[in-house]
Amino acid sequence: MTTNAVISADFPAGLALAETLGLTTDANTAPPGRAVHVVAHADQATLRLGLQPPHQGVIEAAAPWHQGGQRFLLHLERGGLGLALTTASAYAEDAALPFAQALSYYLRDSGFVCPATDLQLVVHEALANALIHGNLAVDATPSGSVNDMLRYCQLIEDALADPLRCGRMVWLSAAIIGSHLQIAVEDQGAGFQPRAGEDQGAGFQPQADRAADIRPHGLDLISGSVHALRRENGGRTLLLEVTLEQRQLPRQAFAQVSILIVDDNPFNCRMLEALIQTLGVGRIRVVNDGIQGLAAITEHCPDLVLLDVMMPRMDGLEMCRRLRTDHALSDLPVLFITALEDAKSRTACFAAGGNDVISKPIDTDEVLARVRVHLQNALLMAKLNAYRNRVRDELEAARATQASLVPTDEHLNAIRRRTGLSIQGVVESSSELGGDFWTLFEAGPRHLGVLAADFSGHGLPAAFNVFRLHVLLSRLPRRPPPPAMMMAQLNRELKALLKLGEFAAVFIGLIDLNEGTLTYAGAATPPPVLIDPQGRAVFLDISGPPLGAFTDPDYDEWCVPFPPGTSLLVYSDALTESESGGKLVCDDATLLRWAAEAPDSCMVGTILNSFRAHIPGEPPDDLTLLHIRRPLEDQENAAAS
Repeated sequence: MTTNAVISADFPAGLALAETLGLTTDANTAPPGRAVHVVAHADQATLRLGLQPPHQGVIEAAAPWHQGGQRFLLHLERGGLGLALTTASAYAEDAALPFAQALSYYLRDSGFVCPATDLQLVVHEALANALIHGNLAVDATPSGSVNDMLRYCQLIEDALADPLRCGRMVWLSAAIIGSHLQIAVEDQGAGFQPRAGEDQGAGFQPQADRAADIRPHGLDLISGSVHALRRENGGRTLLLEVTLEQRQLPRQAFAQVSILIVDDNPFNCRMLEALIQTLGVGRIRVVNDGIQGLAAITEHCPDLVLLDVMMPRMDGLEMCRRLRTDHALSDLPVLFITALEDAKSRTACFAAGGNDVISKPIDTDEVLARVRVHLQNALLMAKLNAYRNRVRDELEAARATQASLVPTDEHLNAIRRRTGLSIQGVVESSSELGGDFWTLFEAGPRHLGVLAADFSGHGLPAAFNVFRLHVLLSRLPRRPPPPAMMMAQLNRELKALLKLGEFAAVFIGLIDLNEGTLTYAGAATPPPVLIDPQGRAVFLDISGPPLGAFTDPDYDEWCVPFPPGTSLLVYSDALTESESGGKLVCDDATLLRWAAEAPDSCMVGTILNSFRAHIPGEPPDDLTLLHIRRPLEDQENAAAS
């Protein structure tokens, strides 16, 4: 973590502490809300100052920095608040009070409604528990009688008189985590271990019998006021979570916002500028007519425009029309401010491209409410566009990665030189990412393994499963097992990885050029097409349950001749199940005809063009076509070898 620290000028020892904690010490460059005030001794004034922006807390540097403080540092890293004090300072200065008050402002400025929970009570009881029963090690709880209370107070006074115990460290911190406020209190005491069987996790439920439970004293009072209460670090860390409700974008969200005011009335301009500043808007520019307004938009690119209608040289309506016509700023909010109240005039504002209309005389609450809403919408739209662009870039990167999983042209050329086989393959996705995949794997000299897979579903989930399968294939031995055995091994792996309802249709084939055979197995895949040397196309027998659907299924294996001049066409079911005009684009008879008539040199391209003639653009489902041909001249090469 890197957090800027403001060091007291008369306290050089703070520099060493800052260096130990990884804190920088340049106060002038400390960004808002990221500074920690390091002091020699803490008092009420120091605590309040250190919890106000740009500070986010106080560190009492005289305290020992060992055994604890991890949640404190994590909360500071998240932009939260924190106090790191000796027990003596935290007890004497009632640190819970300024911390709870600072939490209210912290939540408000972060855009959350302050919870109904009494934060001061919650913080006070949690801190008291850590100080009294933790660092001061007072192993007693008062019963309620006057004498018992007096004895209890005397135990605390005696403990505070012990330099060792009162010098122990306590860390009080809080940060917004999602939709919850997380409060942590960490001490350096002996810790507390609940009795066997006691719940230590979220949703702490106090028990009636706590006679032997010293550390939780006081927590029964607040356990019902928080969403969750749990202990960590052997009881030395207490975590509490309070549910929050988002109110609006935080005031700091407008710090980088730019607003343009276009009005020829100086009084209106000054009033609007003063109002807008109360929202925390960082940049406000004022011009006096539409011509200056268009120039200012080109130069400064504001996030919102407040536009008067009646102005010299160019009125607001004309400026807005030109803005929408000449500038690529269709998302720029334009709020008209006009004294014209008739419906026709207001309609003209919207017709010119305005987003909203504010009536004169100006009502301050109305201006603030409308500007805040449109700024929030603009910021949310900007975030949405940024998210959309990021997702688009990530999808493009994922698609490129997925495309790289199939064999490259260089790889295919190397296989052709080694085996003589001609291989063509294509995957057409129905969306940015798909679940279809094909690859080749080595199976020995003059042997080649072929795999084509079609995962259920579309988009990112199907693509993830493709990546999973590719990883599994990378673990294959140099001499992979026969297709049926390989299918069973992949099924066992995928059954453990895939979610319920996910599965894959897979074809695995092994071409043996020495024997002139094709050995293959299938898992819910459509029957491949074999084209013999005479050009006759037939479907191969194939069956088998899908991969990843069952625990120990059986997979059959077939072996057919694969002499020179033979070719194999493997495809996904999108080819034979897609419809156009209520009819199948490619039924079984059509597929056999296309395969028999297509030239061997470009069978994949020819079949794909025939399919696209009926269904142009992206296919309705992921489509794979893979053609492997053993040329006639391979017979002469085999004889020569």
